[in-house]
Amino acid sequence: MIILGLDISTSNIGFCVIEKKPGCSDSLLHALGLPLTKVKGMYAKAEVFKEHLREVSNIILEKTGQRIDVVVIEESLQAFRRNMSSAATISKLNRFNGIVSYISRSFLEVPVHMVNVISARRQVGLRLDKKSEKNTKEQVFDWTNDQKTMKHFEWPTKILKSGPSKGKTRYESFCFDIADAFVVAHWGSQYLKIDDLDPHNV
Repeated sequence: MIILGLDISTSNIGFCVIEKKPGCSDSLLHALGLPLTKVKGMYAKAEVFKEHLREVSNIILEKTGQRIDVVVIEESLQAFRRNMSSAATISKLNRFNGIVSYISRSFLEVPVHMVNVISARRQVGLRLDKKSEKNTKEQVFDWTNDQKTMKHFEWPTKILKSGPSKGKTRYESFCFDIADAFVVAHWGSQYLKIDDLDPHNV
């Protein structure tokens, strides 16, 4: 089974495609971060996503001779988070999540499964340390980077061009989105069975 995990926001979208084979460890087929901060307008962002989804689909088909079987998407924000969300933000994220989900379903013609990210993290064994100096995104990234499936993935980096750290290499900000996409894809590998998926599920 080939699983596409997506982490969706209007700033970045994380893609992670893994393959599950009976009796074998999961293998990473492709992963990328799609930055959207410079793309103006929700529908323009959706069009950029659609083009990248097409490219990813073609890459997987060329690599494996198979198509993606299921898309797993992190559920959009359902409640307020202190200093992080407002009613307008939640509404915008929900709208964009719905648009991207629909594009994924209609373009790939496969089931789309939504999963609560907190439950997904817990079920795959990702435990966050509330006392850690690292925030949630950093802890998820570290956990993902330690997983066997991601062992040989070359995380995108950039060289800082200004500031006190000028000239130093840092991970791209969308690496956190790739990590989140891996978590939901990995969850799908562990808990979804292709025969149980409703082809009409969105």
